[in-house]
Formats: sequence, structure tokens, C-alpha cells
Amino acid sequence: MKIHKVTGEFADISNRLRMARAYYNLSQKKYAEEAGVPPKSYNQWESGAFRISIPGAIKVRERFGLSLDFIYCGSLDALPHKMASAFSSNPLDIASNKSNDNSES
Repeated sequence: MKIHKVTGEFADISNRLRMARAYYNLSQKKYAEEAGVPPKSYNQWESGAFRISIPGAIKVRERFGLSLDFIYCGSLDALPHKMASAFSSNPLDIASNKSNDNSES
């Protein structure tokens, strides 16, 4: 799974979302539709310029099995084993617990 790193205020979250989508081999539009989120919003989350909303993250969790700890913090512990193994072998520092979110919201 080759994922190019993006930059932006929420690049860490963006890179994890992009890697999860690549795991399922889906286009951005199809992934968003299957998760039940607007494709435009999902595109903004993957751009790294916008943080995924909590309701959006919950929809992604419910459909694709990503834990909120993984989405927001990079924790692989709550993911299914096969997915966690695939993500841990990714060259990006996806599993970083570092977050660029400095907001109080």
C-alpha cells in the first residue's frame, strides 16, 4: 500500500484516513458513500486542511471498523489484527500518537 504523505494542519489524521481507504481499495467517493458521509466533506478531511468531524468519524468506524483512537490518535490497538498489521508495515508514520490539533473544540 503506497500512500503519499500530505501536509496540512490535520495531516496526521488525513494520512490515516487515506491509508484506511487504500486498504479497502476504494475511490474517495465510493468510500465516503459507503460510510454515509458527503464526498465533499470526506475530500476535505483527506486533504489535511480539515479535521474529520466526530459524527463523520463514527460513521467511518461503524462501516469500516476503524477505531476513533486510530483515526484521531493513531493507535493501532483497537483495530482488527489484519488491518493493524497492514497499517504497521506502512512506510508513513501513521501510528504516531502526535496530533496537530491545538483547538479546544
